[in-house]
Amino acid sequence: MCTLHYSQRPSGWNGFTTLSDFYDKYEPTDKRLGGFYSGVTDTSGLKVGFLIGQQYDQNGNKILDRSGRPLIFTREVQLRATGDQVEMSGIRVVKYPPDFLTTKSTSENGNDASNDFVFFRYADVLLMKAEALLRTGNAPAALLLVNQIRLKRGATPLAALDLNSLLDERGRELYWEGWRRQDLIRFGKFLQPWQLKPTDDPKYLLFPIPTSDLAVNKNLVQNPGY
Repeated sequence: MCTLHYSQRPSGWNGFTTLSDFYDKYEPTDKRLGGFYSGVTDTSGLKVGFLIGQQYDQNGNKILDRSGRPLIFTREVQLRATGDQVEMSGIRVVKYPPDFLTTKSTSENGNDASNDFVFFRYADVLLMKAEALLRTGNAPAALLLVNQIRLKRGATPLAALDLNSLLDERGRELYWEGWRRQDLIRFGKFLQPWQLKPTDDPKYLLFPIPTSDLAVNKNLVQNPGY
């Protein structure tokens, strides 16, 4: 719910968005973009996946922002939105559907939801194996595994596979599952600039050791740069 607008159901914090550069990595036929979801869209109007453009309720009525304007999520987002874009800036993400069937909360915020959060999936296992094959010189076998996933998702099979296209596929398949930072570091991309992000200091490959830990363990040495 944290990604959703205050006027949507369930009401959210008008929080996190994704970037248009990442959204554009998908083909229009890719099922991972999302859409109608039974038990959610017909109940609240909320689609599951990436939310962009005008948002509607379960009766097909346009949802309005708090100023009475049509709630239209935009492709582009700024680090600090102003004016009319404060409530509408950015493509929202709903990978985990709200559970309207079993939640007991009157606010429908999902505190009693019975659906699960993903830790590991079969698709992740296939992508890990594909990466191991690719990095050990067996690109044809790796390509077969990646295309197995892409065909299941309604995406066009890839003609060839390299580390860049594999990283993109991991992003498309595993978005919102908490792997992206580790993936970008492993593929050597984390310090590079991308949309809204400048080049990073190499120190950010590691997190700082908390001062509370340093204080009680004299064997610890703070990571470089902090």
